[in-house]
Amino acid sequence: TFLVKPPKVKSLPPSKKGLPRNWGGPFFLPFNLVLPIEVWHGMRSEEIPLNPAQDFSQKLWLVTGKGGVGKTTLAAALGLLSAESGLETLLVETHGLNHLGDLLGKPNAGYKPRKIQNNLWLSQISAEQALEEYLLQQIKVQMIYNAVFKNRYVRHFMDAAPGLVELLTIGKIWALTRGKGQYGNQRTFDRVIVDAPSTGHGLSLLTVPEVVSQAVKVGPLKSKSEQILQLIRDTKQTMIWLSTLAEDMPVTEATEMAATLKEKVQVRLGPILVNALWPDLLSETSLKEIKTKAKDHPLMNSYRSRFELSRFYLDKLKTNLTDQIFWEIPLIYKANAPLEIAQLIKDQMASYFSGATHGQ
Repeated sequence: TFLVKPPKVKSLPPSKKGLPRNWGGPFFLPFNLVLPIEVWHGMRSEEIPLNPAQDFSQKLWLVTGKGGVGKTTLAAALGLLSAESGLETLLVETHGLNHLGDLLGKPNAGYKPRKIQNNLWLSQISAEQALEEYLLQQIKVQMIYNAVFKNRYVRHFMDAAPGLVELLTIGKIWALTRGKGQYGNQRTFDRVIVDAPSTGHGLSLLTVPEVVSQAVKVGPLKSKSEQILQLIRDTKQTMIWLSTLAEDMPVTEATEMAATLKEKVQVRLGPILVNALWPDLLSETSLKEIKTKAKDHPLMNSYRSRFELSRFYLDKLKTNLTDQIFWEIPLIYKANAPLEIAQLIKDQMASYFSGATHGQ
């Protein structure tokens, strides 16, 4: 069953504020919607678009998308599912952020991979820590590193260097896929899943190795950039998960990002994750009745407009990207329960994975 608890309200905010996200923050609709996955499947107008030939055995998955589309929650759901399948899985958060840690109940997990549950690990990397780790591998002595690279003038120069943060970040991600690092007894993970930056910064993360390899003629920086580029473009090793909402700006940005990833960056693009889709609770006849008879019912009017809007932009996205597979993730709202939301999304994703190659 699903549960709808409407209080007495006079009106609802206008639809232009956009669809709610799959997260545990404030929600503008005055009710809780709890919709089990099996009910969602029963209401869908078409079968789940599985592709038996789709391969999900890559070691590196990067999840990107426009800011605010629920990217972190989707990355967490993929991580939970990967770990549940028996793979030693590392979730990675970049730029010193702590969103994944908060969601998983492990804030400040730290730079060194930390086990948070069976088969699931978390690492929160920053460019500064990645630089320190890399340089200490070369010069070996912490005192020398501190004297040279913690000098405030050197720090200002490095902070201003274009592309350095992205190069250090993707370099560390490459090292994690190889089980390499400063620390002893480095673990080799079966899969590394990165909650990558939003589309613009995420694109920089993927393109900076090629820029460096073309700009630098010889030396370790060139060879390392080429190694990273080889990993990113290896379709058997790396796949990009592009996440979006069925809204105007996210759909436009996802369309542009998908084209850039395939044509210019030359990476493998996996299924498009269309997040927070409004469920089809009513029949076509019921929707028509609402249009004509329920004009004085703001709650139902709001639902109808939101549902039709999300379906319009979903169809537009499918028209723009005819060669892509789409995974439709239902809207799930549970106040202050982001981990539970990620687990419910994980169950939805599991139905898409069934029948596909896992490469365990």
